[in-house]
Amino acid sequence: MRHLLLLPAILFATACNRAPPDAAQRYDDWRQGGGAQSLTAYERMLTDAGVGDVVPMHALLRSSRRWRTCQAPEFLLPPSDRAAAIVPTLRVVAQLQALGIVEGSNVRSGYRSAALNRCSGGSTRSRHLLNNALDFDLADGSQARALCKFWRTRGPSLAMGLGFYTPTRIHIDTAGHRTWGNDHRRGTSLCVTGAAGQSAARANRTRTP
Repeated sequence: MRHLLLLPAILFATACNRAPPDAAQRYDDWRQGGGAQSLTAYERMLTDAGVGDVVPMHALLRSSRRWRTCQAPEFLLPPSDRAAAIVPTLRVVAQLQALGIVEGSNVRSGYRSAALNRCSGGSTRSRHLLNNALDFDLADGSQARALCKFWRTRGPSLAMGLGFYTPTRIHIDTAGHRTWGNDHRRGTSLCVTGAAGQSAARANRTRTP
């Protein structure tokens, strides 16, 4: 009888200890849910543009860090008329990956719907709405200097935008050469408050989209 009483407890403990699905598994489950034709077209477009292997698809389609809080889908496919907008940004990411500065699998937010962008605290002019931006988590803050050097030297020709929400949470887009910090102002960017000097931080306090 004691063994019979223990069996439900053992089964419950086993279920609780079972590892939850990781992002790749959750993506596979989402992919099986439908929209395969649109997804295939998106993947083909990225491959034809030469950026199909820059960021794993399960990372590229992540909607927002706050998807659970916002009760939104974890993965979102951009509308067809915005699909190609991500290509220039992925080309920047490819260069950053080659230098070991970012890792494609660490994308935390790509395309967002308007409702999810509002819930996530995004600007009404957010480039996530246009599928032109990616947010990354960095392993640590040691890459900030390399990021800023890249932004200064190559950023102008790439129209690269670089935002620092924290030293390890960054935003990259290709909507113009600019930088900002956690209050969306140029003066609080690590590229300005670091080696660039404090005078530049005081000189420019305009908001950055």
